[in-house]
Amino acid sequence: MKNKFMIFALAAILVSFIFGGIAWQKLAAENMDEVYLNLAYSTMCLSVAFYLWHIKDEKSKS
Repeated sequence: MKNKFMIFALAAILVSFIFGGIAWQKLAAENMDEVYLNLAYSTMCLSVAFYLWHIKDEKSKS
């Protein structure tokens, strides 16, 4: 069960990096609306990853 949470957390971090890379490309193209949108998606994925790590720790305590 702990491994499943860890795999999903790592997948969320990978997706976050992908959105961050897209945001970097849009910044170079000076398309600020797309930059903010991709940064929001990146932040959301990182939040999911941290929450999954929290759940993994809580499951291991009990």
